[in-house]
Amino acid sequence: MKKIARLLIFILFLAGCASSKPAPVWIASGHQQLENFKTDFLTGRAPLVTELHFNKAIEEIKKGGDLDLLGKAWLTRMALQAAVLGKIEDGDYRLIEAAQTVPANRNFYLFISGEAARVEGFLLPEQYRPFLAALKSGEAGQAERTIVAIEDPLSRLIAAGLAVRHRLVTEGILRTAVETAAHEGWKRALVAWLERLQVFHEAAGETAKAATIRQRLDLIK
Repeated sequence: MKKIARLLIFILFLAGCASSKPAPVWIASGHQQLENFKTDFLTGRAPLVTELHFNKAIEEIKKGGDLDLLGKAWLTRMALQAAVLGKIEDGDYRLIEAAQTVPANRNFYLFISGEAARVEGFLLPEQYRPFLAALKSGEAGQAERTIVAIEDPLSRLIAAGLAVRHRLVTEGILRTAVETAAHEGWKRALVAWLERLQVFHEAAGETAKAATIRQRLDLIK
């Protein structure tokens, strides 16, 4: 079941492994709907369509009654919100956790919610562990280096979003996020990060850099 379940936690654990047995239809369908939701969310497709995919994913997962996977679906949504610098909403996650606490899910929830001091590194997906150490140290330069080193684009963007939430902001972090979103074609994320970079330059009195970013934003919006 562990290998099959990884189909539904591609964002949290970046699972690329396949099971030797075909996944149940509800898992395969739920995974596909979450994948569609991820793409639509990051690219900025109409909210009505984007939410439809998420709701369908939830309904598919509910068919199996697996609260672990249901919690992971909501955590996936929260992680995407962090990736675009949006407001992180619990949704139904707290209700799910109240019914069944899964240590790894609870740990990731604390991570996404900005409570780094309470996060256990060994329970986090491996790619985030060096970054967690940087969060706990409060060193922006270390955070930047660990973010740049994350191979997976989405995980890199999520980490950058969490760094901003922890007020560990450098031009390097912001530009890494901009370049990541641009390379992947994630327009919604790109716009959000360009806007944040513009604010960064304005606060530093770098009006020429801010103006250049503003022009870029005007052209791509």
